[in-house]
Parts: sequence; structure tokens; C-alpha cells
Amino acid sequence: MNTEELNPIITVKDLQLAYGEHLVLQDVSFDIKQGTCLVVMGGSGCGKSTLLKSMVGLLEPVQGKISISGEMLWAESSNESKIFNKFGVLFQGGALWSSMTIRENVALPLEVYTDLAEKEIEDIVRYKLSLVGLSGFENFHPSQLSGGMKKRAGLARALALDPKILFFDEPSAGLDPITSKRLDDLITELKESLGMTFVVISHELASIFDIADDAIFLDAKFKTLLDRGPPRTLLKESNHQEVVDFLTRNESSNN
Repeated sequence: MNTEELNPIITVKDLQLAYGEHLVLQDVSFDIKQGTCLVVMGGSGCGKSTLLKSMVGLLEPVQGKISISGEMLWAESSNESKIFNKFGVLFQGGALWSSMTIRENVALPLEVYTDLAEKEIEDIVRYKLSLVGLSGFENFHPSQLSGGMKKRAGLARALALDPKILFFDEPSAGLDPITSKRLDDLITELKESLGMTFVVISHELASIFDIADDAIFLDAKFKTLLDRGPPRTLLKESNHQEVVDFLTRNESSNN
């Protein structure tokens, strides 16, 4: 995909993140083009999940700016509810309510954030579950689903409010290679068919090379963004050995 002509839908500028006195990231700047998939890479403890938390409104930056669709997140004048309606989040494991059926899990955001009638909600739930290949599983509970099915159910819930942006935290974690590939294919299909933008945290090389239009590499030692570009370009051209080493782990996974 040629992303140069696309407009940024997310802009991060001079971001600094910390937990109390513990600095996690500093001087982080990048943007994400509309309708693309950006993968956040890096080793353990580099700040990937911390960055995601800040971008979805769970951790206020020490300094810096995050703009989503032109709206400033964390600004005193920002309309946070308007911003939050623009994106959905898929956490590790799906984060489904175990006491609810899959239908009830997917319906919950619609019941809380819209005034839609029950029949309209039911129709939307069926459509979202069909998008992720879970038609017929409406009345199952999470405990009755495989790991991959839980991830897809979590994705259906994240899609419930028709967000423009989806944030994924390690979507392939704990999945077998076949199930992981199916989830990667689904991400690409949704991006291409619905024009959605994806921000994905991942350490799985096969997934990174498969879904990413662009990528950023966070470094735990320097606590900043060390490099950026399409993964295959970084593999060939990065001047940072840390990036090359990360992308050449288990090279058979790249094929």
C-alpha cells in the first residue's frame, strides 16, 4: 500500500509517559495514516502497552500531544466522549464478560452508548458476529469458546459502534499459527473492505510482516522510538542493530 498520499488519522507528538517517577517513554512522535495498519514493535518492557494505554485514554501523558481525527486527547477542552466513540479496543484474551453470552457482550456497548431499539441492536449484533465468523454462537458463553473464537468475539464487540480505528493488544498471543493467520487475514479484510485504521501491538514476526503497512520500534534502553517504517523496509535498511535483531528472530517465521 502506498501510504504517502493518505491523511493522518492519529498524530502523536513529543510524547512522554511515566508511572510516577518511573519514566517509560520520551520524545515519541509519529502519525498513522487513515485506512492503514501500524504495528508497535519492541522487546519486553519497552513501553508498547503503556503507549496503547495513553492512546486510548487510560494514561495521561507527562507531556506531549495525541490527536485523533483532529481532536486533541487529554486537552482540557477536548470532548472525550466524542473521541472515544471513534475507536474500539481489543485487549489480550478478548476481555469478555464471562457471565454474559457472546450476544450480550457485543450488545453491551450499543445498550450503554446508543438509544437504539432492542430489535436494531439484535440486528447489529448478528451482523458484527457474522463479520468475524461467529454466526450461530450468539448464545454461547466465553468459557465455551476456543482462544481464537474469544478473540473474534472481542473484535465483534470492538466493532459494535462502527469505530474508525481499532486498537489491538497482542491479538495473536496464545493462538496457534493457523488461528493466528486467520485473525491476521480478518484484520486485513476489515481494513480493505471497511477502510478501518488499525494500531496493533505485536511481537509475532509472521503477523507483523503480514498485516503491517507501517511500524514503529520502541526501545527499552533509550526509552524512545528508535526506528519507523514498513517492516520489510526496516529489515533491509534499518541502521539500528536492535531493530534488525528483532526482525530476524526465527527467520523461518518471516516466510
